Amino acid sequence: MKSSFYNYIFYRNNYSYWFNGITKSYFRLTHDLGKKIEMLLVTPDVLLEQTNIANKLINNGFLIPKIRDELNIIRKKNKESINASNYFLIVLPTLNCNFSCWYCIQDHIKSVMSPNTINKIKAHIDKIIFEDKISALHLEWFGGEPFMNFEEVIVPISLYAIKKCKEANISFLNAATTNGYYLTSKIQKEIEVLKFEKFHITLDGPRSFHNKVKNQRGLNSAFDHVLMNINEILTKNKSVKLNLRINYTQDNLDESIVPEINEHICSNNRERVLIIPRKVWQESNVGLSDKLIDVIQKFRESKYVVQELNIIHDYVPCYANRKNYAAINYNGSVVKCTANDDLYSKNPPGQLNDDGSIIWKEGFLECFNKKRFENSKCLKCKYLPICMGVCSRDYDIESGDEVLYYCKMESQTLRIEDMIINFINTCYE
Repeated sequence: MKSSFYNYIFYRNNYSYWFNGITKSYFRLTHDLGKKIEMLLVTPDVLLEQTNIANKLINNGFLIPKIRDELNIIRKKNKESINASNYFLIVLPTLNCNFSCWYCIQDHIKSVMSPNTINKIKAHIDKIIFEDKISALHLEWFGGEPFMNFEEVIVPISLYAIKKCKEANISFLNAATTNGYYLTSKIQKEIEVLKFEKFHITLDGPRSFHNKVKNQRGLNSAFDHVLMNINEILTKNKSVKLNLRINYTQDNLDESIVPEINEHICSNNRERVLIIPRKVWQESNVGLSDKLIDVIQKFRESKYVVQELNIIHDYVPCYANRKNYAAINYNGSVVKCTANDDLYSKNPPGQLNDDGSIIWKEGFLECFNKKRFENSKCLKCKYLPICMGVCSRDYDIESGDEVLYYCKMESQTLRIEDMIINFINTCYE
């Protein structure tokens, strides 16, 4: 037996914290007991004499057979996830938006999906369900602001997808990334019919900050408007869950956001709200760590679910790397990444045909899907299975696979040690 290379063992106060990057197993021990067991890991033959402890370490992947090649396990799991038979389809009804957030990377152009493109998407749904034999369809609406074209685009495509998934007897999930402005009572009546189960909505800090970022004529407070919509949706639709992303900066990261959200989200609905703190990419990490921990704790005290551990769980660095994934733009162009200029390109990487097939530019998929972790730095890193390398768009393809712009683990506000300790402590509360 040998110790797993991907054991993360940390000590703080009176505890030791154990997390394995491959199995994602974890536990907490007293400081002294943790030290004793960690010392025994270097002499596993002695450790095996301690049957109960050894079995726990073996069952959770901390102690593994000598012949086990953990890099090959990572490669195998990565391949399995990339080739999974469920399909993730993003549809952008428009690139237009009712807000103009300062940090947004998109150009909000007046646009709307045509009936012809809608028909192509329906043909694509037929193709992936009945020809490619997918096992499930996850439909996600994106933009721009997708609900600006709810009746014209979202309703007909959703109803069609629901019908075809039912015919094929496969599961269907409808979700949307939206600013929440249009999720009013009129739309809420159709949420259940269209089988919406999840919404991703962003707040830009406490009320005063959010209203500076998102404002429009005739709207007194975008912050209050959106949160009232959220609470109404959660109250009327008990199966709906909501990801509430908190975009924070040096200026807006403040505990006051929690009571301000609580004014609108009633206590019965908070367990279906996942708080996802995310630093605005233009900001530095300096001085943010302690403030973020305090804000997370306040959300936890108010009974929200908080994403404590921002790591990769499925061995794929980005959902866009999956084989069964595509993002279809309002004009029928097809992209893999929605966070770059491909959405506006006159020569996009993919194009949707009338028969529902996607024609990708020669060499595009091979280049995009290249294993970003297959380089000397990532392969030697202890955090490989919970990181899996940088995004495809952030990789210097022209310079070769040894050139990385940055390390994801080094760019996060919270150190991996803090994230793991906070996560395990929460599980023991």
